[in-house]
Amino acid sequence: MSAKPNRTVLGPIFALMVLTLIFGVPVRAEPVVPVHRPKVALVLSGGGALGLAHVGVIQELERMGIRPDMVVGTSMGSVVGGLYASGLDSASLESAVKAVDWSHVFSPAAERSDLTYRQKAQQLDFPVRAGLGVKNGALLLPAGLVSDQALLQELRRFVPIKGSVDSFDRLPIAYRAVATDIETGRAVVLDHGELPMAMRASMAVPGVFAPVNLDGALLVDGGMAANIPISVAREMGADIVIVVATQSALLKTDKISSALDVLGQTVTLLVLANERAQLATLKSSDVLITIDAGSLNAGEFTKGAEFIEAGRRSISTQADALKRIAAERDHKVYVQAPQPAPPVINYVRVSNSSRLDDKVLTRRLEPLIGRQADTSKIHAALNDVYALGPFERVDYALEGQGGKTGLIVRAEDVAPDVGKIRLGLTLSNNGSQGADSTISMDYRTPALDRFGSELQIQATLGDRNSLSGEYFKLLEPSQSWFATMRLNLENRAVDLYKPSGFKIASYELVYGLAALGGGYQIGRFSEIRAQIERGQGRATLKEGLAYPNRIDLDIGRLVGSVGVDSFDSPFFPTKGVRLGARWAEGFEALGDNSNYQTVAGSAFSALSTGRHSLIAGLSGATSLDGRTPVDTLYRLGGAFSLSGYRPDELSGDTFALGQLIYRYRLSEGSAQTLGSKIYVGGTFEAGQVWATRKDFAISDLRYGASVYVGADTALGPMFLAVGRADDGRQAVYVFLGRPF
Repeated sequence: MSAKPNRTVLGPIFALMVLTLIFGVPVRAEPVVPVHRPKVALVLSGGGALGLAHVGVIQELERMGIRPDMVVGTSMGSVVGGLYASGLDSASLESAVKAVDWSHVFSPAAERSDLTYRQKAQQLDFPVRAGLGVKNGALLLPAGLVSDQALLQELRRFVPIKGSVDSFDRLPIAYRAVATDIETGRAVVLDHGELPMAMRASMAVPGVFAPVNLDGALLVDGGMAANIPISVAREMGADIVIVVATQSALLKTDKISSALDVLGQTVTLLVLANERAQLATLKSSDVLITIDAGSLNAGEFTKGAEFIEAGRRSISTQADALKRIAAERDHKVYVQAPQPAPPVINYVRVSNSSRLDDKVLTRRLEPLIGRQADTSKIHAALNDVYALGPFERVDYALEGQGGKTGLIVRAEDVAPDVGKIRLGLTLSNNGSQGADSTISMDYRTPALDRFGSELQIQATLGDRNSLSGEYFKLLEPSQSWFATMRLNLENRAVDLYKPSGFKIASYELVYGLAALGGGYQIGRFSEIRAQIERGQGRATLKEGLAYPNRIDLDIGRLVGSVGVDSFDSPFFPTKGVRLGARWAEGFEALGDNSNYQTVAGSAFSALSTGRHSLIAGLSGATSLDGRTPVDTLYRLGGAFSLSGYRPDELSGDTFALGQLIYRYRLSEGSAQTLGSKIYVGGTFEAGQVWATRKDFAISDLRYGASVYVGADTALGPMFLAVGRADDGRQAVYVFLGRPF
């Protein structure tokens, strides 16, 4: 088939020939120049939670038909911009921002369900969460208050593009993130690599998140160098720049009253200085959209919907200028491209900077092999590794090699030789009945071997003085089998009371104890253990009248115990159970004063709906044979344990206690006071202590009730409670420590 002449081409040629014949000179035909469509860049500033308003602006721009050719962002602007540039449409962008668990991002402790039974027991033993590093006798401050473990996972969860990108120009929208080199103070433009890590580096707020080491540079939040990076957009070839800027408000003089206020104002001034320098470069063709968030502030991350609406409103002030830009755009309907099916993971490789054996980590990752790379399952496995304890961050990347896909896990222990020390203060104030206080210390070494063995030392000073050390030896990679060696010295008062609550005598108990044992951790929720204990001590009468004046103690016993703990929180649980049983038998042949046998058990269950939670508990113990020695007598009394009575007021070798604890959460999400969740509630308790098992009688039960306010803080659970007993006695309790 012959080709038809191209009339579009022949027409100009024929006209040229005619003009040449008429005028006798050749005339040059000018080429048809296509109309230039200006390149539009969207520049998104930092500003903490205020940056969530960028989502609303993007939605309005798309509604007007403006989809930028490039996106440049700093800090929170880099996060919103990176998600947008990676392929999320504006609706998906809003869903992603609202779905982020911001409270977990800024409090990324390992989920309790990922902890071993020992770690859960340590939480109960010492409730203080905040601690300091210790190396060669010196205290070390952390590089950031918050680990970025949860932040990175949230970013990876929503970014459609997995793995490294050789150029961010190849994203659906060309993209740049801006960070600050903490060594030089210069802006660093991130244009390739792993997109989530670039976004993370750009929002490494100094003092909150640790700096990120990328390509040999230590990077922090880009707002310190270029909070509104207009110059970066120019370098990318932008003809028109649309800037979305949050407002950095300066404090008035009367509001600057502390060192933190001065520090915050100084940072704001530095950010404003670089913002002004960048804004001065705007041209008449550019557009500046300033976010008016009203009374919302930069820390209210849970108010995403309100920030997005503020972004939508803020665009109205520049409607005319944006319409002119929209008129030059091609009005296509942009549909989010379908994502390819995730690859199957063929192998796992670990990059591990801790002392732990790689096998300890890979055992928790092996279930992923042979399965599709599901982000949620990968994160669950990484959290399992993170819960082992020594890691600052456990992150991952996917790699292709020889037609196979590998999961590369980076487990970063930034301080493998650093132990951790925590300090605590336990207070109990019973109004007119007196106050008790104890200063405590807990120190744990870093991993001592490849399986994660450790030495834990605890000390208390106050109404109860003690010093203990336990070597916990893990025997294999699964961290199930273990052996223990423990030494304990203790000095405390043992008070005797009349039924009316009047103290009639007080003994001073001093003893030392050594224990050697072992056991098996069953999954993450249970443990069985056995040990032999040897010790000596004495109880000396110090106050009042009682017989005898001195009791010598010789301890030689076997102890077995089993425990189950599936509570989702050690002190404010909403679901799960906590069960425990303990058997002890003293033998004269082992050096004990007498032959005896005791058994104790407890069971707690928690359930909740909405903000309401209820904990039901039942506990008891008795002597099966012989007489219980004075150092192990069972005691009741105090808040939540027969409220209205003094702590440990009732004692004997048999006891029973039932508890109902109701709790209502006042604070919503991360709207908390000093980072703490606030609760109110009430308790009802019924129990009694009998001198011997033969004296047991239900008719002897005593009753107590209380109302309380509680807070879950970094220092531990704090309570203010008012209790009343059935005999009319009342007490006010203020305490920091275990509530039940």
